[in-house]
Amino acid sequence: MNVSYALIADIVRSRDLPDRSRAQQVIYEALDHAAEGLTLTQRPYATVGDELQAVSATLADALTLTLRTHLLLPEGIGLRFGVGAGVISEVDGMVGDGSDGAARRPIQDGSAWWAAREAIDRAHALQDEGRSFIRTWLRIHPDEANGSEEERSEREGFVNSVLILRDQAVFRCQPRQRRMMAGLLMGRTQLEIARQEKVSQQAVSDFARGVGSSLLEVQKILDGMTERGKKDEVS
Repeated sequence: MNVSYALIADIVRSRDLPDRSRAQQVIYEALDHAAEGLTLTQRPYATVGDELQAVSATLADALTLTLRTHLLLPEGIGLRFGVGAGVISEVDGMVGDGSDGAARRPIQDGSAWWAAREAIDRAHALQDEGRSFIRTWLRIHPDEANGSEEERSEREGFVNSVLILRDQAVFRCQPRQRRMMAGLLMGRTQLEIARQEKVSQQAVSDFARGVGSSLLEVQKILDGMTERGKKDEVS
């Protein structure tokens, strides 16, 4: 069984945005930038209303996409993500006619999408309960999980615990800190970031070794998962 990771995203408090059209354009650009270099079987695309979707071959790249996006979005614009692990199947038919510049896509169904919907609903519910910093949630569909129900539940719990801490760390960052972290995670040098932000390289270094160190360590773990996955495919 090939497990896929479906991602559903929607805009946080979209009705409160003063210029929704401009905000949507900023989000599309951030998602496109965030997707660079990741093994996505479907890059982020808009569906209906304020909703967007993507598909990743690995959990590591799915979570990397969400982290990069949270960091790249400017103050006042946010997304919540539901990530679903399961199977994706194609239904007869295509979406889109190419007139808007977007590629035509097959109509999809399957347990990964059902799980992603449950995950984003859970993230939304937690935000409504006052946990506004929670922006990402994982759901593993029971029918597609390897191992027992207890093992599936434990894996979900471990990942979501890390996501809660990760999203809270991002939520606490100032806009400049988010931009610096996005640059660091996407391979830019400290000098390049310092020049863009008009700060000293030492300031960027201090941030990377201080406030930003936990997010950098999280990404190192995700990068390691991706590398192991690639080696497994080759072997």
